[in-house]
Amino acid sequence: MKKMTALLLSACVAMGSLAAQGTKETAPVAPKGPVDIKISTWTSNKDQIAILDSFVREFAQKKGIEIHADFETITFAEYTTKLSLELQGNSAPDAYWVLENTAPAFIASGYMADLTDALQAYDYSDFSQPAMGLWVKNGRTYGVPFSTSPFFVLYNEDLFAKAGQKTPSEMASDGTWTWENFRKTSKAIKDATGVYGFQTVDGGGYDARILHNLIPIVRAYGGDAWDDQGNVKINSKESVAAIKLFHDMVYEDGSVVPPGDQSDFYAGAAAMTVGQVSRVSKLADGSFKWGMAPMPSGSAGSSAVIGQAAIAANAKGKNVGLAKELVAYMTNKDCVARIAGIWPPARKSVLESEGFLSSNKLVTPQQMKTAVAASIKSGRVLPSHIKYPQIEVESKMVWDKLWNKDADVQAICDEVAKVYTKYVK
Repeated sequence: MKKMTALLLSACVAMGSLAAQGTKETAPVAPKGPVDIKISTWTSNKDQIAILDSFVREFAQKKGIEIHADFETITFAEYTTKLSLELQGNSAPDAYWVLENTAPAFIASGYMADLTDALQAYDYSDFSQPAMGLWVKNGRTYGVPFSTSPFFVLYNEDLFAKAGQKTPSEMASDGTWTWENFRKTSKAIKDATGVYGFQTVDGGGYDARILHNLIPIVRAYGGDAWDDQGNVKINSKESVAAIKLFHDMVYEDGSVVPPGDQSDFYAGAAAMTVGQVSRVSKLADGSFKWGMAPMPSGSAGSSAVIGQAAIAANAKGKNVGLAKELVAYMTNKDCVARIAGIWPPARKSVLESEGFLSSNKLVTPQQMKTAVAASIKSGRVLPSHIKYPQIEVESKMVWDKLWNKDADVQAICDEVAKVYTKYVK
């Protein structure tokens, strides 16, 4: 499946490049009668989809037309694969979400419509330019981040109390919230309670979210996957030390939910996990007291990492003109202010407002300030590249070797580095 993802997105890039040489985007045509609009996402949360649907209905009223919106949910692990297939077929969406790490590839494919003109009606200058960086090419905008959401630690306060350990928030306050103490605390909780100390983000740290899991630790130690100049750093001493810390937590300490184990933080089966604001809703009816804290720091300082997702219009869709206007409307100040408590937006006026800090009823203003707002300012997005789908497929086969007790971390990182170098140099 992963190999298919790379092949499909490579085909998208090739086909888009060829198409771009001989055609331009379809000129907007005023629709007559009801219009069916398909929007692809990876959320299955009914409340979230209902909010997005309300934006479509408002836009339809503004335009004076009838729009029937079909929200398609594709599971995260299969999202890029299935979306790539749909964009080349008859079931293509008119608008769709795009992950930050595939942004360069999707823009190059020609399937992301130029939104620049459509966005002018909604105060384009209000967008944070750093946050827009991945989505602008040659001065033209092809996607709008609806979510610029940092990763942070969610923790089960009851388990910390039972194990007699300081909480991440307490350690963050007194300056001791480091990855080394994260490791010590995880083991102490496992030893005292029998419950795992940590579950990787969405339980996908060994598969679909390898870099989501490793990059926060790696960057905290001064390493990275690669830098903006194409220098591969995944096998540097800093990166290897960070990855070894996590590997030792899994195989020496036994404090991390291991590969193949379905123990879930949200069900009380782990003391900590990495989450984003959109995942806090899972704790609304939880059976335990919980808290949230920034990611731990390392020898290089903070390890804030931002997960970003944008919405785009299909440049080759049946309703491209209307879809571009819809995307622009859904990301205006009023709309993003209403979803800021779920997906922190890229609009400065919203992020800097007092309303943002109290926008999620499950999160206190102080938590929003320290774990979210501060991390947005200091954090960096995950690694991305036009060849990311190929990088992910080939490196995944190497990363798989890491998940055993006797793995040679340095040797595996050296092998991953060869894969990265092949594409990013």
